[in-house]
Amino acid sequence: MSKVDRLGEMITIPAGKFLMGNTGEGEHDKPEELPRHWVDLPTYEISKLQVTRAEYRRFMEEGGYQAQGLWSAEGWEWKESGVTIHSGMYGSNHEVEDTAGSGPRETPEHWEAEQEWVGHGFAHPIFTQTDAHPVVAVSYYEAEAYCAWAGGRLPTEAEWEKAAGWDEENQHPRVWPWGDTWEPNRCNNAEDSSSAAGGFEVNMSAPVGSYPEGVSPYGCMDMGGNGWEWNSGWAKSYDGSPEPFDHTGDYRFVRGGCWDDGPSSARCAGRSWYLGPRSGGTGLTDSDYITFRVAR
Repeated sequence: MSKVDRLGEMITIPAGKFLMGNTGEGEHDKPEELPRHWVDLPTYEISKLQVTRAEYRRFMEEGGYQAQGLWSAEGWEWKESGVTIHSGMYGSNHEVEDTAGSGPRETPEHWEAEQEWVGHGFAHPIFTQTDAHPVVAVSYYEAEAYCAWAGGRLPTEAEWEKAAGWDEENQHPRVWPWGDTWEPNRCNNAEDSSSAAGGFEVNMSAPVGSYPEGVSPYGCMDMGGNGWEWNSGWAKSYDGSPEPFDHTGDYRFVRGGCWDDGPSSARCAGRSWYLGPRSGGTGLTDSDYITFRVAR
């Protein structure tokens, strides 16, 4: 199978400047999103959809977990190890899971089709992940190796944000991929009532592309909700931030929110970080809402 086949449908994002970040004047704006600033990007491509379980299965079946050349040195060491370090959003928890004796990893966490995800006190029925659902519980290293196998890479923060919400015609950064008004039924989040994700306040992912009315200005799907998405680069503040931070060597950014979040997390400019390089997810039972898409 060629690398073009592995990439899936890609959206071309034209070269040009866009406004990244926030002003601090919005209802949900956070300090780590400040200040708003212009970023000039060359032309690039990004996946229309989040990587599915069917696509990730091909990576596994074609030897992705055995091909050391696809992994960074740190990623290969992590994959071969028997210890997983979990860290919650913004490092809110730090737990070590000793899985010694289980052998090298061969699948992401929560790979079994039948799942029951608990969180935020919402309903958590047992449901089945189909081939069309996004692959979840992937560490940064697994996402990075998959992208190398597919012939691409993880998107940068700027690439992800531009594809998610830049309205080129009006030179305007949208708050959410579809516009500036929160409409919960346009993405998989805690407040939507779509049967694709089980209905209102239900903890489960939806098949990718299930929310066509939530499409971004460039045609990308699910950039708000369904699953947080890994971005490349380290988690650090923008130049001129009122609250500077630099987590280089530890944390990576994820974007877009997930199935048990609300309007704040689904915003195009929202930034959250996790311990990606040495983590299988966000906690001993909470790694079921991180996914990714490919860029090149």
